[in-house]
Amino acid sequence: MYVSVIIPTYNRAGTIKRSVESVLNQTYDKLEVIVVDDGSTDNTSEVVESINDDRVRYIKLEMNQGVSHARNYGVSQAKYDMIAFHDSDDAWRKDKLEKQIKKYNEDPEAAMVYCAYENHKGDISIRFPSEDENVEDLDGDIYYYLMLRNSIGAPTILMKKDIFNKIGGFDESFATIEDWDFAVKVSKLGKIAYVNEALMDVYHCDKGVNTTSANSYICRCRMIADNMDELQNAGIFDIVVNDLLSRAENNTVLDFIKNNLIVAIAEKKGIK
Repeated sequence: MYVSVIIPTYNRAGTIKRSVESVLNQTYDKLEVIVVDDGSTDNTSEVVESINDDRVRYIKLEMNQGVSHARNYGVSQAKYDMIAFHDSDDAWRKDKLEKQIKKYNEDPEAAMVYCAYENHKGDISIRFPSEDENVEDLDGDIYYYLMLRNSIGAPTILMKKDIFNKIGGFDESFATIEDWDFAVKVSKLGKIAYVNEALMDVYHCDKGVNTTSANSYICRCRMIADNMDELQNAGIFDIVVNDLLSRAENNTVLDFIKNNLIVAIAEKKGIK
């Protein structure tokens, strides 16, 4: 089982080598690495082309179109039927793919396999999802859980290309939390398998993408509107909405988010 690993990047010359090499140094070595440069203006190309490994392919896009476009384009160029995603400023631990492939082989009907990660910000490191989380909430049929909690980051994902294509890839209109929206869509297709171990390290830096709280709330309003029927049928629509509004109130954007939710629902219903 070979894996195509997609790494989108934009002006990450200082971290891209660590990212790529953390994939090349995996104990599971049946893979290719596709670096999709989303219009970088630094010397990213020189750094990637200096990596002497024929498993690495570098693709330079003419203009910056966002991380979702870069990921989607990378998948369109993938040789293999199994795909994984990575970020250009993070690092995989050496046994990440090996343990995820093992999990997939144990549960071949899973629509996706993901893992925990360790989040590093300055001197503080936090595992996510936390070890205090109920594993039963994180593995299997987790659609409704995911509508409340963003527990799956793109660099933790391993999945089949046909599932990716069935969903239509990452929504390129999302300014942020596109991986959350993507994971929710996957969870509607089938169960999701979870490796209960931190298998990668996430490092905070300026992502070059507008990921403000306001943007994430706006995108979450769209997610709720898109899933409104399923949430209402399950009797948890109000729970999900109240969770959103409570968080918005804590960040002093309650009225703004209320209006955005109303607009998103109206657009979903075709009301102008």
